[in-house]
Amino acid sequence: MDIWSVVQAFLALVFVLGLMFVTLGAVKYLQLRGSGVWFKKLQSRERILIEERKKLDTKTALVLLRKDNTEFLLLTGAGGNLLLEKKEISDGKTKDEKGKDV
Repeated sequence: MDIWSVVQAFLALVFVLGLMFVTLGAVKYLQLRGSGVWFKKLQSRERILIEERKKLDTKTALVLLRKDNTEFLLLTGAGGNLLLEKKEISDGKTKDEKGKDV
């Protein structure tokens, strides 16, 4: 192994590490600044959201879930889970399971 091969390998290592640090710095900058559209899209990808939860007793509760444009009212408890109601939400109006406006 001659000295040129060692120098070339060292320079390649420095170059790759430099690219890694530049990429890491760019990602950190975009995350801290908060202006990266790509990062905002990743943060707003929550499709399922618990709107409300009301405990009826120690073991049962009513849970209102929202997934995309649909709301679900669930009765959860020790005996199992039961879907009580399903509504679609579009343009500020709610629709029940049969498509009628509520």
